[in-house]
Amino acid sequence: FFVNFLKIAIQLQSNMAEPLDVNVTGQAPSILLGGEDTIEEDEAMPLAPSVDTSVETSDELISKIIAPSPYSHHISGPTSSRFRNALNRINSNSFDVEAWQALMTETNTCWRSIQPVLHNNDADTHSKLDWMESCYGNLLHYFPYAASYWETIIEMLLARSARVGEEGGPYSEIAPTKRARQSEAKLERVFRDILGIKIEGELVDEMKLGGMCTSSVEIWLLYIRKRVRDANRQTISQPDERKKSIREITVKAYESAVEYTSFIHNNHIIWKHYLGYVKGWIPTPTLNQDHTLAQEQMVQLRSVYQRLVTHPMLGLDQLWQEYELFERGQSEALAVALINEFAPKKQHARNVYLDRNRVFTASDLQMNRLAAPPAHINDEDYSSKMLDEHRLLTLWKKRCAYERTNPERLNPEELTHRTRQAYKDLICAFTRHPEVWHMWSSWELLQTAAKCSEKAECAIAVLELGQNLIPDCTLLAYARAQVVELNTSQPQDCLKVMEVFLDRCPNTLGFVLYQKMLRRYKGINEARVVFAKARRVLRTGNSNEDKTSEGTAEDMKKEEDEDATAATTLENGKRRMVTNRLDPSIATSTDISDAEKAGEESKEHLSTKEDPDRIPPGLITWQLYASHATMEHRLNHSPTIAARVYELGLRKHSSFLTKAPYVQRYAQLLLELRDSENLRALLTRAVAACEADGNKAEAAAAIWDMTLRFESILSGADPSNISELKLVERQRHAAILGVEIEDVSTGGLLGSADIIQIGGQKTSLSEQLVRAEGYDISSSIVNGMGRMVDVLEVMGLWGNDSGSAGKRKRQPMQNDEDWSAGGKSDASYQRRLNYQKMLESGESADSALNMDTGTKILTARERIQAAAGVASQGGQLNAVALLIQQSPEWLRPLLQLLPASRMRMAILGKPPPHLVESALSTLRSCTLPAERPAGGSIPRKRQREGDDSDDDGNDLSGGGGYGSQFRARQKARQEAIPNQQNGVQ
Repeated sequence: FFVNFLKIAIQLQSNMAEPLDVNVTGQAPSILLGGEDTIEEDEAMPLAPSVDTSVETSDELISKIIAPSPYSHHISGPTSSRFRNALNRINSNSFDVEAWQALMTETNTCWRSIQPVLHNNDADTHSKLDWMESCYGNLLHYFPYAASYWETIIEMLLARSARVGEEGGPYSEIAPTKRARQSEAKLERVFRDILGIKIEGELVDEMKLGGMCTSSVEIWLLYIRKRVRDANRQTISQPDERKKSIREITVKAYESAVEYTSFIHNNHIIWKHYLGYVKGWIPTPTLNQDHTLAQEQMVQLRSVYQRLVTHPMLGLDQLWQEYELFERGQSEALAVALINEFAPKKQHARNVYLDRNRVFTASDLQMNRLAAPPAHINDEDYSSKMLDEHRLLTLWKKRCAYERTNPERLNPEELTHRTRQAYKDLICAFTRHPEVWHMWSSWELLQTAAKCSEKAECAIAVLELGQNLIPDCTLLAYARAQVVELNTSQPQDCLKVMEVFLDRCPNTLGFVLYQKMLRRYKGINEARVVFAKARRVLRTGNSNEDKTSEGTAEDMKKEEDEDATAATTLENGKRRMVTNRLDPSIATSTDISDAEKAGEESKEHLSTKEDPDRIPPGLITWQLYASHATMEHRLNHSPTIAARVYELGLRKHSSFLTKAPYVQRYAQLLLELRDSENLRALLTRAVAACEADGNKAEAAAAIWDMTLRFESILSGADPSNISELKLVERQRHAAILGVEIEDVSTGGLLGSADIIQIGGQKTSLSEQLVRAEGYDISSSIVNGMGRMVDVLEVMGLWGNDSGSAGKRKRQPMQNDEDWSAGGKSDASYQRRLNYQKMLESGESADSALNMDTGTKILTARERIQAAAGVASQGGQLNAVALLIQQSPEWLRPLLQLLPASRMRMAILGKPPPHLVESALSTLRSCTLPAERPAGGSIPRKRQREGDDSDDDGNDLSGGGGYGSQFRARQKARQEAIPNQQNGVQ
């Protein structure tokens, strides 16, 4: 009677379970673990707040964090501020690793607290489970290959879908709810996505690369647990048949696991679990045991042992001893033969394990790190993050390179599988770094043992997956287009790759690459349409320039007609230059009629529909105009149209005048068109624009070099241009160096030598010369030959084109081949000039002479410098480091804070005001030594004035205020007086 009563009570409880789901409390509805259940008449499913259930599918996790949290201590209380701070940081930066770790710690705490009431069928429990799943789902949305967090969410789903008697199941029998079935569907989806395997053990056909988290032993053990649980739920009446079916399913699950985990860093865990399971078939041998089962167990154990001893792993010696005992327990004669056969394999695996640990270790690789994007330049600790990323990525590259060397002597198929897994692990650690995706795809294309078509398919699949995770990477899209173009039967499909990318993330580089491909396969007109499309789609970054699109082809034609009309206006019988644009005779409006016609007839390749996942358009850069102009000039043989394209870029984007490569290409085209008037006007405008922008010193130097080079070319045909060439040389030299940098007294640079103060105002000799003679005359006298050599190098008539006045640091002269165009004396002067400039740039004397070994004194200084941590760039001992090393110890920290001057001189010119204040405050807080150091040097000012004495009015303790030379003479006089007295006596 009591048993029947219990059965009736359990049945009543199961029937009453689901109606309890009705939202009688009026709370916000929720979804169990993010799925959208089908609501029946007898079940009211609460919905989660802030979650759009129409978007969720039945087997996907919630991808957005539910707000507000169902936990009261997250809203108010002493710990609520910490929770809100982590949530706010995540909302502002979805890849904030520290904030995610804090949130996940809180989520795990909530999970442990809810486990005792996990299977309560009430709205409060379900809302809490939904919130926890949403936290994990949102994290895994941004870090899709975080295996440790996948492991936790799988455990949650397993516990939620467990039944009575199963691990994590309820204490009493209840009917399976729709929520439990929802958890089962999510489990299958998770295993399919991260392991690339169906729940029955079959591979997913559409996933050519398999799952990305297949190296996680913990996830595979959870998969085996799920398969064992499913096998135990089978309704088979015969006990023997049921046990046999369970064994087959479990063995199949273990075999699927060891296929991917038998060789990873913690593979000993899966092998020991496998051995323990097979040994559990017959725990204790008896006389009445099933001999067939014992035979199957012996065969299976031997197979497992013989495979595991050939893999490098932790504890291999212990497992080898177990294998020896197992074989000897079966047959002593057979054991000797098998042990002799597998002993060399075991020893080789042990050696590989030791060698692998010398190259890398699992702890050094940080395999469970969250794959955050690369360090951004605006990060506070940008320098340290970049260094850490570089070191870690270098170590991962070594790991992949080591696996490619085939240390375990695998066959081609096994080596391909092993190396592919290494690259998957690399992707899991650096998901947002595009270079790792390119490395993996390159290996798939070049080194795998598959057929050529399969290689291309795998490489394309890798790059496609990388594009999905890094949607704004143009390099990955271009790499994929190249693989499609060079390794498939339909090379024109590369156009579709770039079209899809530009729909998602339009930028200048993407349009330029797409235009080149379109010109190659579709022709001139289609390529011109892309240029017009890019100008309409992309945006400008300068506030002074137009923010809107530049118009259609008709607007462009109108602009060109207006330019032509304005350019033909005459003033005093001469043509007026309108913003120095080209003559209208160059490229009339009829030249672009074909492009306009193509733009009207051509079908738009790029979509303009609004897409929430579409990245905002990028900036227009000078490469868009330069690339199109080069195509018109070189491929379409229309240099006049190319010239108008260049001028259009300057008219629409004034900042292009400060881009030296753009100006150089345009100037080269004008030179080919023999348009010297517009050539000079272009270079003049560019120089003025660079000088107006104080941050364009390098660009100004490059444009001055262009101006000098083109004037030298033009002067070869017209004698009247000689004076213009000389004028340009003077202006260039004054703009690049000038009074503030060049020392016209020695021909060097200011600050590279002792500055002598002369005159009543105590100014330098260089300043006095400039006042007396003028800068150009003084510089031409002392540095005239150096300026001549500089001009010859810029013209390309001598040297290796490294002699710009703005390039003060030169390379060591390794041979005289570049300087052999002149005589021996010319080469000798060039060596001395090069030596002088390298010394001025801060190089050591031996480095300037390209000497590998230094003197004993220099070597000692280098050792002192290395000990003090004042190593200069490239490991060379420069003048700045020497000056700091020779300074007093209390002054060295202050000198190290000072920035190097513009020309890297040993004597720093004018430090920033905040550093001056910092230095003065530090000097005030420091105490001077109690005694003056013995052997103090004479002040430089007194030495120049010929006064080697020192006043004694300071009354300094120890030294008495006297100089060393004065004390030496005084001592000599005092010793001479007694000698004279003795002589008189």
